[in-house]
Amino acid sequence: MLAYAKGASFERSLKKELQVKGFVVVRAAGSGVDSENPDLIALSSTKKMAFECKAWENNLRIEAEKFAKMDEWQKKTAIPIFIAWKKNYKEWKFLPLQMLKKTDSNAFSANLDDFEIAMRFEDLLL
Repeated sequence: MLAYAKGASFERSLKKELQVKGFVVVRAAGSGVDSENPDLIALSSTKKMAFECKAWENNLRIEAEKFAKMDEWQKKTAIPIFIAWKKNYKEWKFLPLQMLKKTDSNAFSANLDDFEIAMRFEDLLL
């Protein structure tokens, strides 16, 4: 339950940051449970984005089934999904869904090097 509370807190934090920048943001209820929708959908008159939020300190991992559902959602809506990755005491970093790499264990992942080169919040808004 602690991990869920931490993740939900980070989601709300990103939602507020996006709202300050002029986006209308919808937080999908139960997104982590049903795996059908991204955690956040952010819309403005000029930009549309969706986010799967992860508060992980080490390498990030998403099961292949969830990755496939997110990829399908992205194709159906034409709204790009970004992995919003938050580490304690670090700024948000953003990876396009397609930047995750297929692993041998039926999952997709990003490592700490990927975190270092990922987009920052300011880059995302360009």
